[in-house]
Amino acid sequence: MNELLPPELLRMLLLAAALATLAMLVTLLVQRTTRRGRERRRAELDAVHRWLVLESTIAEDDELPRLLARVRALSGAERAHISRTVFMMLQDVTGEAADRLRQVAAASGLAPIAMAAARRRSAVSRADGAEALGRLAPEGALELLLGLSEDRDPEVRTVAVRALGGFEEPAAVARVVQALASGSGVPSTVAATALLQQGQAASDHVRLALRDPDAGIRRGAARVAGLLQVPGAGDELVALLQDDHESVRLAAMRSLERLPVREAIEPLVAIAIAGGTTGEAAARTIAAMPLAWSAPTLEALDDAEPGVRRAAGLRRREATA
Repeated sequence: MNELLPPELLRMLLLAAALATLAMLVTLLVQRTTRRGRERRRAELDAVHRWLVLESTIAEDDELPRLLARVRALSGAERAHISRTVFMMLQDVTGEAADRLRQVAAASGLAPIAMAAARRRSAVSRADGAEALGRLAPEGALELLLGLSEDRDPEVRTVAVRALGGFEEPAAVARVVQALASGSGVPSTVAATALLQQGQAASDHVRLALRDPDAGIRRGAARVAGLLQVPGAGDELVALLQDDHESVRLAAMRSLERLPVREAIEPLVAIAIAGGTTGEAAARTIAAMPLAWSAPTLEALDDAEPGVRRAAGLRRREATA
């Protein structure tokens, strides 16, 4: 049977436990006090300087240099606060106001910080730097983002490709198209969204990508072609209806709903009659075509599967009896 601990040792253990508990309470108190002090300081800075940021977005051209000079004259803590404010606002602001905010960010010294972060060893820092470069678009950002879009870390590549959506240069568009490839490590939705952001600057690249050997690139380009209304893409989309990959065929059908081509009717009817999920998608595409084209084909779908008839907008047989 174990003997009881000596009273002296027991008192020492109780004292150590009490001291540890006290230290934890003091640490929590210090952390809470520090956090509250930091929040109070940010609120004070926001009350003083937020109007300066807002004023810069509506200032006349001859007034902006004076405002930027005031930003440069602030203390380091004040410029850091303005940098955070501008960075958050750029998430939702576009157009001329965004251009003004980028000038404020440059005056506050945010751009060099973002570029330095994009070169760090930490993947988290590189991803944060890529996101900031996409919003700020300082000189040299495109070259850095092109490099980060091939980073060894897939998260960094994803953030960099998303950021490249804000650049319309051919090199940026070409890199985003390549990010559609199978095995790129970048979600196809991210690359497709970046292409949509690049708009008409991406049209030629998207049309050429419809013939790319990589199925992922063909699929992504087919999704985007209809949304961007890419000129000259109709014939390529019709050709993709016979693609070896079902996902590519389905993407082409979705785009043909938005970019109708009369030559697509015949192959779509054949696919619809074959039935299945792809047949239903083909029927929906036919139904989305101009009525002058699709009406003569509906009779051919009269004996198709119920799901295909429903997708084509045909009434059930018992309803027509």
